[in-house]
Amino acid sequence: MRILNFKKLGKAFLCAIPLLCLPTAVLAEWSGNTEVEIRHDNNINNAQSGNDIAGDSVFGAGISATNFFPFEAGNSLSLSGELKGEAFNSYTGLSNLSLGAALAFRKKLALGPYAPWVGLSLSSAHLNYDNNIRNGWRHQIAIRGGKRIFERWDVRAEYMVERRTANALPQDIPGISSDIFSQSSRAMTLNAEYTWSDSLFLTFGSLLRHGDVVASTRRGRKIFSASKAIADDPVFGPDFYAYRMAGTSYGLNMGVNIAVTSHSMFHTSLARQLTYAEGDNNYAKTVAMLSWNYNF
Repeated sequence: MRILNFKKLGKAFLCAIPLLCLPTAVLAEWSGNTEVEIRHDNNINNAQSGNDIAGDSVFGAGISATNFFPFEAGNSLSLSGELKGEAFNSYTGLSNLSLGAALAFRKKLALGPYAPWVGLSLSSAHLNYDNNIRNGWRHQIAIRGGKRIFERWDVRAEYMVERRTANALPQDIPGISSDIFSQSSRAMTLNAEYTWSDSLFLTFGSLLRHGDVVASTRRGRKIFSASKAIADDPVFGPDFYAYRMAGTSYGLNMGVNIAVTSHSMFHTSLARQLTYAEGDNNYAKTVAMLSWNYNF
């Protein structure tokens, strides 16, 4: 296994430096968060065939700032901005920077620690990749809610609609779109957190997603006939094509959070996802992640 390219990884750190250098007075009304993570995806290109499957390790670094506007009865409005960079070890065309903002409203439906809450958020981010055919906007709207059900258990659910935009490539195949990375999807998640102790938290989650998926593989009749859009994908090699299809994904994940101090936390997680795409073009992936988070 190749060692991560530290030159590329350093770029992810550098993207956060301008925000860190802002005057203290500017940040006085805001809460900040920084995060670094390493993850490994054993099927980064969503391929079905073992000969086409590509795994890769990713280093990410980001910084965000959030301003809360509290209202009566525990309701609140928040405004946040985030700058994040990701460096891929082997498939460097996937390395990217994103800049985004979000507006969220949260309402408590009663008083006390066991009171349920609901929320609504709107967010947009611009994604800029080393391989610029993936460049574009990501827009999300999410409805969520949660409740502490026992002293140590907290549950929450979310329904999210996402829209990705990207510039369409020149059409290679007559009658078939090359607009690969313009995608729409809907997803529902259900998560639970168990408080083991003051500094140790266990998380469990599930995912159901339906919408566009993109798989990058070598040519194949089965995936060709099921695709809504097709284009060359030089990130994975000269013989690889990106195919956009409709698919449904099911996922499970579990994680461990360890509070190191009152401001910092380590998080590790393992996720498994199965996707059933049109034309029996199904694939699976496992993603392992380790991150460190610091609030200021």
